[in-house]
Amino acid sequence: MLRLLSLPYVYGVLFITLIWRKPTYTHNFKPPFWEIAQLIGGNRHMLFDIIGNILLLFPLGFFLPIWFRKADKPKKVVLICFFVSVAIEITQLITTRGYFETDDLLHNTIGALMGALLGCSLAKQLYTDNKKTQKK
Repeated sequence: MLRLLSLPYVYGVLFITLIWRKPTYTHNFKPPFWEIAQLIGGNRHMLFDIIGNILLLFPLGFFLPIWFRKADKPKKVVLICFFVSVAIEITQLITTRGYFETDDLLHNTIGALMGALLGCSLAKQLYTDNKKTQKK
């Protein structure tokens, strides 16, 4: 059931990162920490972008340990989410529907870590309770 509920989330991520964006027809890379530099320079819009990128993969980090028992450690979940983020950035670069931003990789991974810490803790309780119920 939870896996079915993930379909709207996956569509939402694809919509936000690729479908909704118009192609620029240029392949652009942004230098590391450019968003933070912009934020320090007074561009408050960057705070929205940073928070949005943190929130983007938070649900994935949270739900992976619940969906898959083998994703039982935050380190595993974060690694998977990092590669999802890399795939998104490469796809944006290839399709020219966004920039390849190392900042996004960092912020997505931070969000995934936050979600993984909560999700792994919850999954551990769920799987432990499930084992106890099966033994009875």
